[in-house]
Amino acid sequence: MDYQSLQTDFSTEKKRILIVEDNIESQLIFKVYLRQKYYLDIVATAEEGIQFIKNNEFDLILLDINLPGNLNGIDVLHEIRANLKLKDLPVIVITAYALKGDKEKFLNIGANDFIAKPITKDALIHEIEKYLN
Repeated sequence: MDYQSLQTDFSTEKKRILIVEDNIESQLIFKVYLRQKYYLDIVATAEEGIQFIKNNEFDLILLDINLPGNLNGIDVLHEIRANLKLKDLPVIVITAYALKGDKEKFLNIGANDFIAKPITKDALIHEIEKYLN
């Protein structure tokens, strides 16, 4: 399994976020923006994301839609919402391919929020904190 985990002391009570993002530059940006405030796990494919979600507990998911492989972010979102134990897990969809009507589409299929790339650190943290505080 090809994933990255930033080691953080769980005793600090940091919230745990799974980032499902294939773009290396975006992964690095998320790390820089979030690593001081949250415990992060980062995976690059929908399949890895689904596996991580099934085997770990997260406080929030940041989910890219356009992912390599047989599945995409929409498949991950469907998998999360099909699991009754995960029905309240906040999922924020993040994508660079934002078209008119995309936000409504993703909200209608189960996302809690939608952010178009590029995103600023303050905007990202603001969106995350809406669900974690």
